[in-house]
Amino acid sequence: MGLFSFLTKEKKTESNTNSPILGMILLEDPNSFDLKGTVNELKTKWKLKVNDSDADNKTAVLVIEDYNVAIAHIPVAIPEGEVERTASYNYFWENGVEETSKHKGHIVLSIMNAGKNPVHENLLYSKIASSVMNNSKAMGIYMGSRTLVIKKDFYQENVKMMSEEDLPLYNWIYFGLRTENGKQSAYTYGLADFGKMEMEIVESKNSIENLNEMIFNLAYYVIAYNVTLKDGETIGVSAEQKLKITESKGKFLDGKTLQIAY
Repeated sequence: MGLFSFLTKEKKTESNTNSPILGMILLEDPNSFDLKGTVNELKTKWKLKVNDSDADNKTAVLVIEDYNVAIAHIPVAIPEGEVERTASYNYFWENGVEETSKHKGHIVLSIMNAGKNPVHENLLYSKIASSVMNNSKAMGIYMGSRTLVIKKDFYQENVKMMSEEDLPLYNWIYFGLRTENGKQSAYTYGLADFGKMEMEIVESKNSIENLNEMIFNLAYYVIAYNVTLKDGETIGVSAEQKLKITESKGKFLDGKTLQIAY
C-alpha cells in the first residue's frame, strides 16, 4: 500500500491497549508544584472540564472527561540513576545526562484508565503534562516505558503545534538511530503503548536522516490511522515504492518486531 493513500481514508479511533499512560515530571525545585494553577490552566487554556474535588497539592485524582488522572507530588529525586541512563539515549537534549542528574523532585502523572482511544488519550496527556510543567519549576519529563527523557522546552514546542491532524510524535515515541560498520539502523520504542508492534529498519545503506524520516512517517501512519501492518505485506511513501515487512526477532528490542526492508 502507498503510505500516503491514507489521506482519503476515514480515521479509526478505537483500540484495545488497556494500559495506563505514565510519566514523571522532573523538578528543579522539589516544592514548586502548584496544583490549583495546573487545574486553572486545564480549564482556561485547554477548555477541559475538570473535577478536582479529590485533590490537594501533594496528591490528586482529577476526573477529566471519563478519565481518572492521578497526580502525586514527590519532593525527592528518582533514585538509582534511572533517568540519567535514559537521558543518555536522547539526542535532542544536549547535556541531558548532566542536567537531569540535578533534578530534586518529581511529579508522577498517569491517566489510569486509558486504553479506549490512544491518540485522544495521548493528546490529553500532553495537555496535562504541559500544564503541570507550566505550573512548577520543571526541567522535563521522563517516560520510562517509552525510553523517553524530554527537555521541557522541546516538549512544550511540540505541544504548541499539536492537534488531531498534527500529532506530537517526538513527545510520544522514541526513535532509536544506530550506525554500525558503515550501515545505519533505526527503530521505534513506544508503539506498543498504542497497541502496535515496534518497527525496525536494520543495516540500511540509506543515510541516517533518511531512515529517521522514513521510520517517523511509518510510525505516524500506524498511530494516526490505527493501521496494523502485517508480515509479508509491503508499504511505501508512494505507489511505486514497495518495502517488504517481515515479522521477526528484534535486533535492538526484545521480542518480535516488524522489520522494514529499506
